[in-house]
Amino acid sequence: MATAATLGTTGAAAASPRSALTSSQPSWAQAKALRGDAADSDVVHARVYLPWRDAAGLAATAKAVSTPGSPSYGKFLSPQQFRAQYAPSQQDVSAVQKWLRDAGFSIAETPDNGHYVSVEGTVAQAEAAFGTQLGLYSAYGRTLRAAESVPSVPSELAGVVSAVVGLDDSADLIVAAARKGDEGAKETSPSQVHGAPGVGFRVGTPCSTYYGQKTVTLGDKRVEPIAPCGYTPAQVRGLYGLDDPALDTGAGQTVAFVGATASPTLVQDVTTYSRLHNLPDPSISQVVAPGVFRHPDTPRQVPGDFYGEETLDAEAIHTTAPAAKLLYVASSNANQDFDASINKIVDKHLAPIISISYGFGGEAVPRGFINSLDGTFQQAVATGIGVFVSSGDDGDDAIDFGKGNESVDFYADSPNVTAVGGTSAAIVKGAGGSVFSSGKTADAPPARSTASNGGLYGIDDPKNEVNQPGWTRQFEVGWQTELAPAKGTLTPDPSTTIDATSYAFDGTIGAGAFQAGGGGGISRVFPQPSYQQGITDKVVQPNTSPIDGTQGRAVPDISAVADPNTGFRVGQTQSFTDGTYYDEYRIGGTSLSAPLMAGMAAVANQRAGKDLGFLNPRIYAAYSTAKPTLYDVDATTVKDAKGETPKVFRVNFVDSESGANGRTYSLRTLESPNQSLRSGPGYDTATGVGTPASDQFLQTLGTVRPAPYTPTGASK
Repeated sequence: MATAATLGTTGAAAASPRSALTSSQPSWAQAKALRGDAADSDVVHARVYLPWRDAAGLAATAKAVSTPGSPSYGKFLSPQQFRAQYAPSQQDVSAVQKWLRDAGFSIAETPDNGHYVSVEGTVAQAEAAFGTQLGLYSAYGRTLRAAESVPSVPSELAGVVSAVVGLDDSADLIVAAARKGDEGAKETSPSQVHGAPGVGFRVGTPCSTYYGQKTVTLGDKRVEPIAPCGYTPAQVRGLYGLDDPALDTGAGQTVAFVGATASPTLVQDVTTYSRLHNLPDPSISQVVAPGVFRHPDTPRQVPGDFYGEETLDAEAIHTTAPAAKLLYVASSNANQDFDASINKIVDKHLAPIISISYGFGGEAVPRGFINSLDGTFQQAVATGIGVFVSSGDDGDDAIDFGKGNESVDFYADSPNVTAVGGTSAAIVKGAGGSVFSSGKTADAPPARSTASNGGLYGIDDPKNEVNQPGWTRQFEVGWQTELAPAKGTLTPDPSTTIDATSYAFDGTIGAGAFQAGGGGGISRVFPQPSYQQGITDKVVQPNTSPIDGTQGRAVPDISAVADPNTGFRVGQTQSFTDGTYYDEYRIGGTSLSAPLMAGMAAVANQRAGKDLGFLNPRIYAAYSTAKPTLYDVDATTVKDAKGETPKVFRVNFVDSESGANGRTYSLRTLESPNQSLRSGPGYDTATGVGTPASDQFLQTLGTVRPAPYTPTGASK
């Protein structure tokens, strides 16, 4: 945890010595980017963090309870035991509360673990309390608030307060790792109406009901598959070999997931989706964590933008753990109070598994915020909770920060979470599998327009083969999409014929450029954790200042399908030009891979007959001792005669609803050679240890025995 440093003062300032919170200043708040002062009356809601007691003891406990072979393995602390051993003292919490009240703040919440005191006040009150001026800075293409000098607290709180979060707008840099729409755009839409369902989107046609089902012949005689319409639950279950209808359900488990706001149609949508795709009706609870602010929407905080993210999480978890209970814990409007929501789940032990599909682009987050939230993740490990985090959707982040500035993302860089990367998957007809049915007919959704493709090719018919067992993996490669625009015409004309299985494209293919991909690399913030030692040591992050795996935490740990070009089918109530109703579309991103893996963790717990907690030590032990249970994602094994990784031909609607206003075409390389993140033999920073080869991997997690446990070296 960050430790406050005492400032030396002279003159009048000596009467009120201060202790600097050096870790609470964002790196992007540069003097040259300052554009003015924040208005005194603007609202500030902040969390003042207190460090855990005995940080070294907590690190040792977290390692011991999560590492097989340790005498304490699986002997997780209860929330009460954790608070008694590591939470801040009540005396310290009371001192911080009194100081904040005296400064004019209203206290919104102090959780039972005393990890922070959440307050609300004005800019003027915050400036007086923390001894700094709040300014407006130009950063990341927007105007963000931050302190103009290092915040500080009274000297008597030195070491009692470790950080303050919320003086600056770093939380506005949190993004959802989901992609859909034209050219795989971010889910948010500028045309979103406040509080309304998300703007309607449909998959462009033609599309394939499985990989390779439809093809297109290009002008140079190359034959390429047309992108799938979005894989169904049965197809995804077949991809990862979830074949046992009794042991591959997550029964008895609860999986929590967090997000911004709460979709009013979530239960209705997931229920309809389940009945159309042979899943049992879901069991979903939604709560808002205490201390979360409920201010009106603003142009930067529009609830409906995030309904699709929440729906994706729920339907993905329900796909791989169809009998598990789902718990959605909402933050306030977009980008606020995610740490409060996560702390709520962990401190109350509301679920043994948490899925997080959000994160910061890169590691340029105030270290105090990183340390404080990682403290919550430490508590999760110590109390037997596994946290699964999407690794990000911008590859090595060079698309954001430029070559030579590759970065991993926070939260995924924390050594106390399982970072889930992304793959592109080819799912084809196979054998085996399992099917689950509620035995109920889906209530008919509101009348659909003739443009609706929710029933496209019978995909929403429970009797259709895409909703039945019998699917398998042809291959998986790392998700690092290179997009080449295509201009021309498709024959036969898709405006009149979408059922053909072979097409011809007469036109030109433009130059390809990296578009999106699963995040990965080596952290510059966290050192290499013990469970990666001997595995990630030789991995090198390719940038102008090379760092290798022995120096930093490697990301991701494991992967699952994420590519929106081979993506997942989601059902959601949306607003179309002809009305608002349930429909289905294709989506992807590591917002898909993280909840899929969280659901599989529920299956692992079910198979083990107990909560396994933090899985990373077991994942790397399985990689070392039970490699056949993992699918080694290695693009070098599926390259064509030209040495190129597979491609798909994708069709999009210009208006995102139908072909009435035309279509656009593109050729998409699934794993771009222009990215520094590439899949290869063994561990790599594109896909980690790989993906589950079958449900045997989930069985192995409960039985694998790693190298002998040593009590030291949890981290450097």
